Amino acid sequence: MFGEIKEFAQACWKEVLDLADGAAVYIDHPATECLHWHTGDKAYLTLKDAGAVSVHELALYNFHNLKAKNATKALIISTSTDTLFYQRTLKVIIEKNNFQKCYVVCTAHKKILQYTSIKTNDDIESANSYDSLKDDILYWMNDKMFTETSQVTMIFKPIFIACLKKDIFVTPPFGNLIPSIDQVLLHDYEAEIDFLISSFHTLFSYYNVTEDVFYLGKCGQYVAEKMNHFDAAVNRRNRNSEQKKVSLIFVDRLLDLSTATSHNSESMMGKILCTLPHLSHHYNDVAINMQAMNLKDEESNSTLMVPGCLANSDETIMKILFNMKQKEVLTSLNKMLIDMSEGSPKTNKSSSRISAHSLEKGLQKFRETETIESLCNKTKNVQLISAVVQALKSNKTPQIDFIISLEKLILQNLAVSGDSSSILSQLSNIVKTRASRGLDMDYLLALIIHLYAMAGPDIKFTEQQEKNFRDSMSSAIYEDINKCNETDLMDEYSTYYQTLLLLGITNEESAREISDKITDRIMNILHKVLNQREMLQNYKQVMHKTNPREMARHVGLLEQLITDLLDEKKPEIPDIILASKSSNATHTDTKAHPCENSWVIIYVLGGITPDEINIIENIINSKNNNSLRITVGGTRLLSPLEVVDKILLSNITNV
Repeated sequence: MFGEIKEFAQACWKEVLDLADGAAVYIDHPATECLHWHTGDKAYLTLKDAGAVSVHELALYNFHNLKAKNATKALIISTSTDTLFYQRTLKVIIEKNNFQKCYVVCTAHKKILQYTSIKTNDDIESANSYDSLKDDILYWMNDKMFTETSQVTMIFKPIFIACLKKDIFVTPPFGNLIPSIDQVLLHDYEAEIDFLISSFHTLFSYYNVTEDVFYLGKCGQYVAEKMNHFDAAVNRRNRNSEQKKVSLIFVDRLLDLSTATSHNSESMMGKILCTLPHLSHHYNDVAINMQAMNLKDEESNSTLMVPGCLANSDETIMKILFNMKQKEVLTSLNKMLIDMSEGSPKTNKSSSRISAHSLEKGLQKFRETETIESLCNKTKNVQLISAVVQALKSNKTPQIDFIISLEKLILQNLAVSGDSSSILSQLSNIVKTRASRGLDMDYLLALIIHLYAMAGPDIKFTEQQEKNFRDSMSSAIYEDINKCNETDLMDEYSTYYQTLLLLGITNEESAREISDKITDRIMNILHKVLNQREMLQNYKQVMHKTNPREMARHVGLLEQLITDLLDEKKPEIPDIILASKSSNATHTDTKAHPCENSWVIIYVLGGITPDEINIIENIINSKNNNSLRITVGGTRLLSPLEVVDKILLSNITNV
């Protein structure tokens, strides 16, 4: 079906799985995450059911469990564009095995891979990247055990999409791609961006459509213009000029960090991402502690407790996670638990007040009264209920609740007072008293980004307020550097403390000097965050206050965008710019509306939040426009602390 994103993913995986029969499968982390979501948490079973002899992790420095028993055929699935990755990892895999056939599935096209051979002769240098890699693999295979029957087959499959639910997707191979606050660093991502636009090109080739490419923000412009001038895409558009059209809108995440750093989530998925750790090597799923589901009266002797997760192919489950408010979620899960326990008289089937605690008790009763077979049949429901219980009962909840109250204070204070707001002074005091309030610096940094992103270019803080805030921050960072030298600080370091530890500061003078430098760097970044929407016309503010008697409301950029796109009057949207197809054209040459095409894809460079997904879907459903399909994607699902890591912490390690 036109615009059915899952159909594209299915087509890619079908051909790959057909190759798995009788093979030892080596699959890297991003490809695994794509398959994880595509199969609803059945990636391993899907590969085994397809006939895989064994399944192995494909990672740069993983040299364990690479030898495959009873396998003469290898299937390697890689999303990497790194020459060294192939030269080191594949070489080791070949050396440890006796493969006669090797199928290499690359998700990067041969023009994007740019593989450099270990050989230096002219013939190899003139070959394309796939041929060069194929020759090297044959060389390693023949070096291991020469045989004339050795075969290597290179296959291109554009595996880059993980569908979270209908018309919602993320792209694990680009999970680390986030616009740089320093625009000069955009070119550092050039290879990754080329890979991204090549992937979108293959998506459009599959549907035989041509695209109009729009953008919001500087990074969006950079990617959109590269997409428009990508040779393969130009050739496809020239061939298919009369075909159906799609509008692709690249949105720069930096334009609205206020939404991305907010803990005030009405989506249960947002609450879960803020409290539970990520599943290992995954950007978009979490690790759920399943200790409570151990065998009756037995403790697990294993040092490795296999975690649960949220990936599910059931749209009803995903609706609970993304679209329901907390009270609705609890009610739905309670009913789910009752339905799961039907026929078990020992299970309490009613509760006067549904809470995380009552769900936890009900889940435990279910565990105590049901058989292993029953548990296996309801395993995804059990994992979902466990995730919600753990998120709502997390020891992070008091901090998050306090941060949410401060977010609300920031919104009303800025909306009412504007430039005369004293909110920055109040935050300075909170930074000073963070220890007595039980606040971690990671959460405060998220709140500070939230403040500056919310204020936007129209609100300026006074020099005195910023000086006081700077002094508070410098003192706090100095104190935290000293804490890093205490061996009994904590069992697990937060990303913030890990960043400070990497600085290797051990004496007081250096600690004071580096604290000042880090603070100056943070302030510089915050000023850039403040001005991200300066060039916009309609979307300059994310605060809406219609009259003095009403409370101000936070309206994120994506919410404003989707509302305008679906306006029946189709007003001009000056902030959405159609990328020029000619290097001589300017962005004012056309006023095309994205919804003139029947399929619109909004892709957020830097990631999208569960709340944004919820809001967008609610607006789309309220409009009930059956003639228009809107698909929303992003590099990853975002949580506030991930924004802190990518925007602040990753930029202070080189001060």
